[in-house]
Amino acid sequence: MRSTRLKRAGSFLCVAALLLALMPLTAGALTMDEQVDQLFRRGKTTGGSLVIVMHGQIVYARDYGYKQLSRREPVDERTYFRLSSVTKLISGVGAMQLVERGLLDLDQDISAYFGYEIKNPYYPNIPLTLRQAMSHTLSVSEGGGYSGIRNTVRDMLDYSLKRRGNFLDQKPGDKYVYSNFGAGLVGAMMEAASGQSVNSYMRDNVFGPLGIDASYSASLLLDPQDVSGQYTNGKLYRAASNYIKETYEDFADPERHYRTTVGDIWIRSRDLAKIAALLCGDGSFGDVRILQPESVQAMRTAQNTLGQSVTGESPYGLFMERNTFILPGRTVYGHQGMSKAAILNLYTVPESGFAMVITTNGSSLVRDHRVGVMALNMMRTLFPLFADQ
Repeated sequence: MRSTRLKRAGSFLCVAALLLALMPLTAGALTMDEQVDQLFRRGKTTGGSLVIVMHGQIVYARDYGYKQLSRREPVDERTYFRLSSVTKLISGVGAMQLVERGLLDLDQDISAYFGYEIKNPYYPNIPLTLRQAMSHTLSVSEGGGYSGIRNTVRDMLDYSLKRRGNFLDQKPGDKYVYSNFGAGLVGAMMEAASGQSVNSYMRDNVFGPLGIDASYSASLLLDPQDVSGQYTNGKLYRAASNYIKETYEDFADPERHYRTTVGDIWIRSRDLAKIAALLCGDGSFGDVRILQPESVQAMRTAQNTLGQSVTGESPYGLFMERNTFILPGRTVYGHQGMSKAAILNLYTVPESGFAMVITTNGSSLVRDHRVGVMALNMMRTLFPLFADQ
């Protein structure tokens, strides 16, 4: 018990020393909070949070602006944000758990999970795989029925129907094309393998063990009154009440649930930081192990280097982007989400033990090399201050 207390005290002192080092040293210098607020302001943010993790511990958090603009309700640690495409990365944690448990296989023909032949009719002899879906090389098209809410996976992909409009004329695994459809199929496979809805599986196996309240539907959150509205250029894009009214089919239906893992997770910023910490490290947060270290490393790895079902280059490993632009000379791993209202980011630099999450409910959509400019400025400003201490 005494050693545990000493360890905790030592951790606290390290964090305190780090934060003291970040205070302004000269009169007129901006404090850390002021710098972050300034970057949020420049990014035309309605409401947002920034959280920084160092070596598995949350060392800094800042909330900014409003979760409900009309009522002037400020963002705080309880505010839920919709993650948009960062959802894919978080869902990938659950998919990799199922791989570890032998319920999913990265290179198994996905036909096995649906019970009928799924093949790209342009290349019928090359299997479609989970590895391809998670690296955005699956060769499915979003222009041939994906937007139809009544379509099933079978309607679109069953090989016997020869529906070429649902496929790209490219060899599966050979070319990167970012695909929401492919990412959504990962959720369908998770349901087929686990027998649970994606939400139930993630609640039982990822969110719950980490002490996180998160959901693929705002209606299922413990405190829906803390859901943020969505804003575009400071004007309401979609009210929180509209999200809370949406229903969620909390049962496994692989044929129809092929959009769940695309962009719908709602989560609090500090909870998202816990997942960032385990992805930056060895798959654990505190005493809770969610993934094995080998699975985290696999998510970061260029899949075409492994001699498996992905043969072409992709900026994504397994739902995790590798980016060399954000911090020159370093590789940053993570994911960006972008809706019609906001950009959100989860970025990690494993070699430095640094992770950063930015959640917003409305911000500038301006990007540089596909990266939100606000996130770019946050990373380039704050990473040296924390990682170099």
